[in-house]
Amino acid sequence: MNEPQAQTHTAEKSVSASGFVAASPHALYEYLRDPRNQAAVDGSGMIRAASADPGSEGDAVPGALDSEGQVFVMDMLWTDGTTKYQVENTVTRIGDDGIEWLVADYGNDPQGWRWGWLFETAEGGTSVTNYCDWSDITDPKVLEAKGFPVVDPEKVAVTVRNLQERFS
Repeated sequence: MNEPQAQTHTAEKSVSASGFVAASPHALYEYLRDPRNQAAVDGSGMIRAASADPGSEGDAVPGALDSEGQVFVMDMLWTDGTTKYQVENTVTRIGDDGIEWLVADYGNDPQGWRWGWLFETAEGGTSVTNYCDWSDITDPKVLEAKGFPVVDPEKVAVTVRNLQERFS
């Protein structure tokens, strides 16, 4: 069995990691549309769990996601390793080509950063990319407060490798 590998990519306002997963795009979609599985493959150590909290607006979805506009809540641990918090994520794309969501601190509107997965059919499986993009943040205070990139590119690569191992 080959050791999982992922390549990191860093741009001015985004980080990502890509690799090959021995599964179909649809199988990856089915797995990753459940927020609990996002927590299971997270390589940053920041995602603690998918929350059972109904959301500050009362419209958070428990369980698997299936449409744009849905909100899911995640229990998080900040990079300091001690600060616990929650985020509300609004799905902006979902399907066999990938999943993407806008991130908002719990009870707030999204401020311009997104996380996502891209799936592209490849021989014997799927080329996957996991990314964080903060190019839509316009408030310099948000950029400074969050300290982008929040997640080191190598930790994004660990997330991809965890997904590879899950489907190996």
